Amino acid sequence: MTIAFRITEVPSIDSTNAALREEAAAGALEGLVLRADEQTSGRGRRGRGWDSPAGNLYVSLLLRPDCKPAEGATVGFVAAVALGRVLRDLTPADVLHKWPNDLLIDGRKMTGVLLEAGTKPDGRLDWLVLGMGVNIRSHPETGLYPTTDLVASGGPSIAPQDLLKRFLAVFGPYYDAWAEGGFQAIRADWLAFAAGIGERVVARLEREEVTGSFADLDPDGALIMQLDSGQQRRIAAGDIFFPHLFPPPSAGEGRVGVPHNSSL
Repeated sequence: MTIAFRITEVPSIDSTNAALREEAAAGALEGLVLRADEQTSGRGRRGRGWDSPAGNLYVSLLLRPDCKPAEGATVGFVAAVALGRVLRDLTPADVLHKWPNDLLIDGRKMTGVLLEAGTKPDGRLDWLVLGMGVNIRSHPETGLYPTTDLVASGGPSIAPQDLLKRFLAVFGPYYDAWAEGGFQAIRADWLAFAAGIGERVVARLEREEVTGSFADLDPDGALIMQLDSGQQRRIAAGDIFFPHLFPPPSAGEGRVGVPHNSSL
């Protein structure tokens, strides 16, 4: 059964994810949603800054899936699939999924996801906070990737709260399918609009940079890269770049405007 979402809205907050982490630890029920008009200390993956001016969507959802952390990390794909479907109804531009859970419009990043979790003594998830940022009316000019926003791509200047309602209506059924069948239940939907399949990609990992072609996703959602040597490499986490769209920046460069990837 689809979660009964309960939306709380605030004009300003340091971080919607941080607030929901506290609510989760205090025992809040699944389905709590927190949206802020702006964030003063938004952050993305690896502690990167996340610019959060008014006019865009900043939201976090509290979920309590009964699974292992590695399985819970694929909820980011669920969010990308659901939001991608919503955005395709709003803009004539090309909306694609960028591994693992970002969205590109006409080859430029305009949304992202940050997952944070708490575990039980047995190692299974106790709670999962899904944080999302969507550039609706503005976007930063600097970062790891070229960026855009919904209006700049030819879409409407939709109110953040209205975009959130559309997203939740689509996310709920996808999340139900994921809870029942795992990542395989939404894998085909993600791949149907995947950016870079079969193309040259660069994966910037913690201690190395790997180049090859984007061959597939494995059953856990990891990117399978076909190396020039003919071998395959499984990429579980990292920053992915498409040289024909945007090459990797110099090491240490970039303040991103939306969160990237999962902290799980």
